[in-house]
Amino acid sequence: MSRALDVDGPFGRFSRRVLSVELPELPDDRLDVTVGFVCRRAAQTPGPLRVGLIMLAQLVGLAERAADPDRVTEYLRVTALPLVGELARMVRSLGFTYVWETWPSTRPTGAPGTTEAA
Repeated sequence: MSRALDVDGPFGRFSRRVLSVELPELPDDRLDVTVGFVCRRAAQTPGPLRVGLIMLAQLVGLAERAADPDRVTEYLRVTALPLVGELARMVRSLGFTYVWETWPSTRPTGAPGTTEAA
């Protein structure tokens, strides 16, 4: 299996940057767990979809080597291009769902709610 969807692969690094921008106050330990969840779910997708995700993740990895990774992430976060823009939307959707299902009182910035320990 390709390492492209691993936490330390291009998909995991991209997921971490997207969620760090979208949830800037999410504590690092929660961010680590959330990125792990997103990567596991991506690796569990059906065959044809997983092949597409691996290809996109490898392209993102190549783009990050050629340009600043933060610029690549920002472009992919806001683009409306078919397929390419879906990568950030998938990360955002899985990440947000995991955060608010696991820690329901999390604030929109990712900060722990008042009833949670940091």
